[in-house]
Amino acid sequence: MTRNVPEWVGKTDESAIPQRVKLRILERQGNKCPVTSMLFGPACRPEFDHITALVNGGENRESNIQALSSFAHKEKTAKDVAQKKKDRRVRAKHMGLKPKAYNPIPGSKGSRWKKKPCGTVIDRETGLPV
Repeated sequence: MTRNVPEWVGKTDESAIPQRVKLRILERQGNKCPVTSMLFGPACRPEFDHITALVNGGENRESNIQALSSFAHKEKTAKDVAQKKKDRRVRAKHMGLKPKAYNPIPGSKGSRWKKKPCGTVIDRETGLPV
């Protein structure tokens, strides 16, 4: 009869994954990459990756770790970084922290001046013609 093994949870985000946990992850995946379906071995070594990246709110625990081939790992890391950048950009914009254009095009919506089709120029702040 097999005993239940408690799920490994890292004490910090920087905690290294123990070898026994890596072996359990490989067994769980059938010793192959879930993205490319390549079998792991000397030619294709596994790289361990968080399913939900730590920077995107993931946890350092066994259920959030997967083994990927190096090709799939590079692609997933690029997607994780892009998602992190977008999330931070959107959050900054919602909080009003997005910097305004330094030199907006004169007459555009970002400019202080508004040019009417008849040729008159209006100050957007005061509403008076210039």
